[in-house]
Amino acid sequence: MARTFMRIVGIVLVVVGIVGFVDPLKGIFDLTVTHNLVHLLTGAIALMVSRSSVQSVWYARIFGVLYLAVAVAGLVTGNLFGLIPLMPADTVLHFLLAVSALSIGFAVRPRGRVAASSAPTV
Repeated sequence: MARTFMRIVGIVLVVVGIVGFVDPLKGIFDLTVTHNLVHLLTGAIALMVSRSSVQSVWYARIFGVLYLAVAVAGLVTGNLFGLIPLMPADTVLHFLLAVSALSIGFAVRPRGRVAASSAPTV
């Protein structure tokens, strides 16, 4: 579940990052170069970690916390470090992404290999 979520989020963010350079959607999202680069970076990382369940779960947690912080910044300042304007639509989407990622990250238990040191002894 976490792998699929990260793969979908990664694809969407990479597409949004590319589209933002062509059409910045002024008045709705106001996508800046910095905003687009953040989407491309977080999307590319999401795609990379989507190969592993454990990495997907951990990235969902980290991603969720970061995007929640951005959403709160959108409520408080409307601008992130003076570089990324945060419109109301941005803030809503960031909250939705954060809640979804945190839900996946903390509700799903990572399924990976058991380390030799944690294997039960006989």
